[in-house]
Amino acid sequence: MRSFLSATGKINKGIRETLKTRPDRFLAFNNGIVMTADELVAERGEDGQIGLRYLKGVQIVNGGQTTASIHRSWKLKEAELSKVFVPAKISKIREDRLEEMVSLISKYANSQNSVQPADFSANDPFHIEIERLAERTWCPDQRGRWFYERARGSYQVALFRGGDTPAKLRKLKETIPPNRRISKPEVARYINAWGSKPHLVSLGTQKNFDHFMQQLRKNSDTEWIPDEKWFRELVAKAILFREAQRIVRSLKFKASQSNITAYLVSLLADRYGEKFDLERIWRTQFTSPQLSDLMLQWAPKIDEALRHTAAGRQVSEWAKKEGCWLQVRQVELDPAEGVPEIR
Repeated sequence: MRSFLSATGKINKGIRETLKTRPDRFLAFNNGIVMTADELVAERGEDGQIGLRYLKGVQIVNGGQTTASIHRSWKLKEAELSKVFVPAKISKIREDRLEEMVSLISKYANSQNSVQPADFSANDPFHIEIERLAERTWCPDQRGRWFYERARGSYQVALFRGGDTPAKLRKLKETIPPNRRISKPEVARYINAWGSKPHLVSLGTQKNFDHFMQQLRKNSDTEWIPDEKWFRELVAKAILFREAQRIVRSLKFKASQSNITAYLVSLLADRYGEKFDLERIWRTQFTSPQLSDLMLQWAPKIDEALRHTAAGRQVSEWAKKEGCWLQVRQVELDPAEGVPEIR
């Protein structure tokens, strides 16, 4: 059982906002509470419906924050609680198994798969169109394609539905192998890194995705949708970012590997963006050895620049600031000579 996590926390603030503005929809919007009881007696009322007569030995196993938020709203007289209905699951537990079952119910009620903010954007026309492009755009060898995971878990669903025999599953994995799966948060990561916004990428998966979607809705014409050229370039950016990630990991920096990766890709775009031939990476489905060697040379210098400009601050926090990017982009780096992707 947890104590009240404050009224200003994101979840509890949301609960109280629903109580204040849409109390009639609390049942629909809230997950409710999970309780156990030593004794439980139900009976049929005058209206013919079965209801609880009394409970004894009640414990709230999951839903303490919901309960505390409702109590706080009642105490402050900020919500019309007569309109509020709370879903509840009540389990009657034998006394000799009470301690064991309460512990297990609490464990499993609090360890379900969480819903991520990015999951709510699955039906955005932008993401729907990327999914369509992925389904109809084949790699240059015409034997495989990339998979866009518009809804979390859809890649596994596709394998399950299309691979109902071992042979079909093997063929499907050859067509859309796991390393050709791109998720919505990854799209935001690749585009923002290539768009010279490593400080946003460094904010983390969900915050970077939120910034990406806000900017997309702000800047894009309402009728604009991605086309096949845009999708090919997205895949090229994915290949490039993942190669940078592999190189940075191979160098075994003590910390801030994700920040070094984001800044490495952004510096490539910053120095050579308009000259960079993303179509070549799409055609080959690889970065050239020369480009990989260049990133191998740049990565330690970027690590050094991040630590130097941090001036004693924690690098992972400093990397989230636009000021960090403005300073790191001034670092001297070897020119890209003989790299095929850079014309």
